[in-house]
Amino acid sequence: MLIYLQIGPITIDLSMLISFLIGVSFGFFLLLLIYLYAVLKSLNKGLKLRHADETDIDEEEIKWLIDDAQAQFKDRDLRNEVGYATHLQNIAAELTVDISKKFYPKSKYPYLELTVDESLNLAHYITDRIEVLLQGKILRMTRGLTLARIYELNETKTKIDQNKFVKAAKKYSKITKTAVAVMNAVNPVYWVRKLTKETAMNIIMIRIGLAIIAITGEETYKIYSKKVFNVEKTIDTGVDDIYNELTQDLEKAGEEA
Repeated sequence: MLIYLQIGPITIDLSMLISFLIGVSFGFFLLLLIYLYAVLKSLNKGLKLRHADETDIDEEEIKWLIDDAQAQFKDRDLRNEVGYATHLQNIAAELTVDISKKFYPKSKYPYLELTVDESLNLAHYITDRIEVLLQGKILRMTRGLTLARIYELNETKTKIDQNKFVKAAKKYSKITKTAVAVMNAVNPVYWVRKLTKETAMNIIMIRIGLAIIAITGEETYKIYSKKVFNVEKTIDTGVDDIYNELTQDLEKAGEEA
């Protein structure tokens, strides 16, 4: 059925106009469906993973790399020459590169083979585990204090210790030790002063560094092997043992105070 619309000298075929509008509408609707499909597919796909060149990596090789990195960190002369933080950062970075080479031996920049998603997750996993490491109640007490505040508290504590009444009270050792032990348990300055003793501080800081190196190696291995995204697979590099030793060192330091 043909429908015509007369506007002055112009005659418009309404049936053709309606067909044209329906066709255009259907085209836009089809494009919308394609767009929605693409969006849903990208959401369901999740992380963008890139398969490694080598997927059959011996875990013992990774452990050896981590052990070697920890041995380098234990080098006191080099650590003192470079500086604790710089030395630890350099070793952790080199360990990441060494592990990445195991999975991408053909790549010119193996440490850049991670996608953005993978890189963000690697940083997230490492920082989360280090956060847990530093969640010990003694270390946690000092984390929120600025250096200025620690100094002020330390000065106050020194003045109290030099007070003549306090000196007299210290003569009663048994009673004083019990009271002081109770106060020190919740006194962050006590732990700051205790841990700044050369021997205790060195041991504890070295253990923390060794733990951070092991954590970096483990999490880097997980990301690069891609095993962490389907089956949880871990390697034992002694992080738990280091953490237990660190806890014992802190407890021992408290008992000897």
